[in-house]
Amino acid sequence: MALVTALVAGWVGGCATLGEHEGVSLSVVDLLPTQASLFETSASLKLRFTNESTQPLVLSGGSHRLYLNGSYVGRAVSSERLTIPALGTNTQTVVVHLENLTLFRKAAELSNSTAPAIGYRLESRLHSAKGSTFGRLQVTSSGELDLSGLTRSPARDVTSRPAASNAPRAAAPRP
Repeated sequence: MALVTALVAGWVGGCATLGEHEGVSLSVVDLLPTQASLFETSASLKLRFTNESTQPLVLSGGSHRLYLNGSYVGRAVSSERLTIPALGTNTQTVVVHLENLTLFRKAAELSNSTAPAIGYRLESRLHSAKGSTFGRLQVTSSGELDLSGLTRSPARDVTSRPAASNAPRAAAPRP
């Protein structure tokens, strides 16, 4: 499970391409594991939306599919309304549900590889709010997960506290 957490925590943002509405991009800002079970890991995925248009962009929601080295590993959906100002940016955090069995297979592939990174692709479908002019956008963001940190030190849980030492303490000298 630590390897899955390390894979998820190593997320790096990428570039985006789209179809119908020029000047909109999507990038990954952060990915933090939140829950794990035998078959699924949930993570908080923070996305940055950039609008290079002179018109504000209002979204009524979206769906996002995550791929690692070409294999589908999980999905996120959101019905949260989001406004991206003209010539501006906005962020949104969504919960992505990752399929552990596929992640474990990818981890096995990585153990046989000397490459320090794994490619990812995030395919997103963004829905405009009622009254908006563009309808639906298809956006693809891609990049790499840097795995070099896995060989240097184990993943660290920032919520854990140092364990109490059971080592004997030296007795104070008696006067």
